[in-house]
Amino acid sequence: MVTGFQPRPAAELAPVLAWLRRGEAVAARTAFPAGTALPDGRLDLCKQDLGPLGAAAVADALPVGGGPVKHLLLGTDGLGDGGAAAVTPKAVAAKVETLYLGCNGIGAGGVCEIAGQLIASPGVVKALWLKRNPVGPDGVRAVAETVRAGTVLRTIDLTQTGMTVADVAVLVDAMICADTKADANANANASAGAGSHAIERLYLSGNRLGADGAQELARLLTAGAVAELYVSAAALGDAGALVLAEALQGAAPGALRRLSVASNGIGPAALAELIAAAAGAGVELFDAARVRAAAVLAAPDNRLDEAGAASVAEALTAPHRLAYLDLRHTGLGSRGALRLLDGARRTANPTRFMLGGGVAKRVKRELSVFAARIPASVFEVAPDVRAIRSVYRTAPPA
Repeated sequence: MVTGFQPRPAAELAPVLAWLRRGEAVAARTAFPAGTALPDGRLDLCKQDLGPLGAAAVADALPVGGGPVKHLLLGTDGLGDGGAAAVTPKAVAAKVETLYLGCNGIGAGGVCEIAGQLIASPGVVKALWLKRNPVGPDGVRAVAETVRAGTVLRTIDLTQTGMTVADVAVLVDAMICADTKADANANANASAGAGSHAIERLYLSGNRLGADGAQELARLLTAGAVAELYVSAAALGDAGALVLAEALQGAAPGALRRLSVASNGIGPAALAELIAAAAGAGVELFDAARVRAAAVLAAPDNRLDEAGAASVAEALTAPHRLAYLDLRHTGLGSRGALRLLDGARRTANPTRFMLGGGVAKRVKRELSVFAARIPASVFEVAPDVRAIRSVYRTAPPA
């Protein structure tokens, strides 16, 4: 239920609705009085004050069977459960691949409606973004059932949804089950991609999971059931970081490619151990910096000192794939950065280090010389993440 919300006048939606009914793609970015259409299939209606009726009107105008809209962005539009229930079946019928529904006051009832539609049409929606909605335990169970049912979801975003440790356990169980089935299907079908995941990326940042939550996520990492895990501002602390480090030490190499643990109050020794474990497990991108909402979430910075940097540098002299390591806002100074530089001189596998303002420019320049050898493809943004870039919102979650 969304309260205190004033929807946009219906007349202002007329141009975008008329375009949708024509079913014509746009050749360039095209702005309407409400919303913007882009050539890559995005219809960006974030922060357009649609309300449930406006969102339903947009959904009704989507061409059945597929049209120019592949990515429907409806963030912060006051949808509530009713709007979510109205939009999802029409979006599925229109072959929409991305549903961005963040910040809409969608509760368990709305999430259950969404899940039901995705399960009924399992080959359509590939990315479901539900950040900052009060989904509740029943909503998490509905998402878990969607995963367990074998839909084609690649990306699930449950950032700042109030998830508990028990909720994470339910979702992890479903993801491990789905991944086991995906592996079995891949083994039975020679044309299936080896090493694929049932769920590629999972966003859980902003939920206070602590060390107990890390224990559940450790099961996910040990099973190798996700390629990218974003669990920043989750109150992991040293204990949670060490749990994840132990799981990565026993994980299949290369199963996890990206890990974000920014703003978790992890101390130098535990952070160094987690980075070393991630590098040893084949992680390519590691974020230990600070989330933009750290102050609002009361999420403390991670810390890395000279001794921790020396441990990281030593770990990176062994063969690894860690191409990107963000250490901004960790308090690391020039002396610690010099330790990283010493390691960079001794390794055959370069890393791009993102360092804060307390590090001398000369040290940063020398490190950047080594990083220049890293292929640009390593840093490419995933298609599911590109699909939610909005002209009205800030950047997607890290």
